[in-house]
Amino acid sequence: MAGSPSTSLRSLASLRAGTIQPRTRTVRVSATDKNGRAVGDLQADEFQVKSGGKTLEIVSVRPATSPLRIALIVADAGTGAFQLGLAHFMQNLLGHAEFALISVIVQPEMVIDYSTDAGKLSAALGRLGRRGVQRGAQLMEALQDATKDVRRETTRPVIVVMRIGGEATSAITGNDVRGQLRKSGAILYVISTVGAQRPAPSQIRGTDNISVQQGQLRDAELAESASNLALVLGDGSTESGGHHDEVVSTTLVTSLERVADELLHQYEITYAVPDGVKPGDKLSVSSKRKGVTVHAPSRLPN
Repeated sequence: MAGSPSTSLRSLASLRAGTIQPRTRTVRVSATDKNGRAVGDLQADEFQVKSGGKTLEIVSVRPATSPLRIALIVADAGTGAFQLGLAHFMQNLLGHAEFALISVIVQPEMVIDYSTDAGKLSAALGRLGRRGVQRGAQLMEALQDATKDVRRETTRPVIVVMRIGGEATSAITGNDVRGQLRKSGAILYVISTVGAQRPAPSQIRGTDNISVQQGQLRDAELAESASNLALVLGDGSTESGGHHDEVVSTTLVTSLERVADELLHQYEITYAVPDGVKPGDKLSVSSKRKGVTVHAPSRLPN
């Protein structure tokens, strides 16, 4: 009979004998040294996992080996600024990943859907050279779309954004996209060129009251939209286990190669989840090795 003394005693005996296994979760992380280079030789006893101020037991640490599924969002205003860096990035990860290329000059355009075919990817990359400069990229829309498609079972989802700034305003809120990003399980990396964070120029023109009022409303709209985008690119990337890097043009190739190297040296950490710790609780993963920074999601996975 359910709940009988004999059943309870058997459960207690099983618990004491260690036959009841604790709940476990697995999180993917990367680690970098003080120069931003990937660290791939960390051992289990060099990691520490915490949630709610409690140190969690690490069950295992192993290299992450499942295929990567990477959405590459190129918001370069048609300049072709990221073409060379992308070529190096994709070359370093061929055989480990499938890629989708999304060009965002104004509206998001799928240049190629997820593929591992080197020839097709090379042809698609050839379309991301200089193609007419135009501002007003709908980057929030592109990010929102990417979170819907990037997740697939047995793969490691990743979104990489490359941008030069000057994005269009959007009605999409930063918190909405952050929530969708968490739900997708994707890691977000952002590469912004220097100046991409520069605020848009004021829209206030003329001397009559109507023009000034319209300009003020437009300025407020631009500021709110920029704040929402910054929330996703900054906090959203960090929360996902990625990061947002601001670079000069001469370091674009190096920066993208370092992201590729991080992905090639990811770890899968499995840890025990004690009673009272719930999915969505804050998670902290760090390394005991001096000078090493661990990039990990900041919430427990479901």
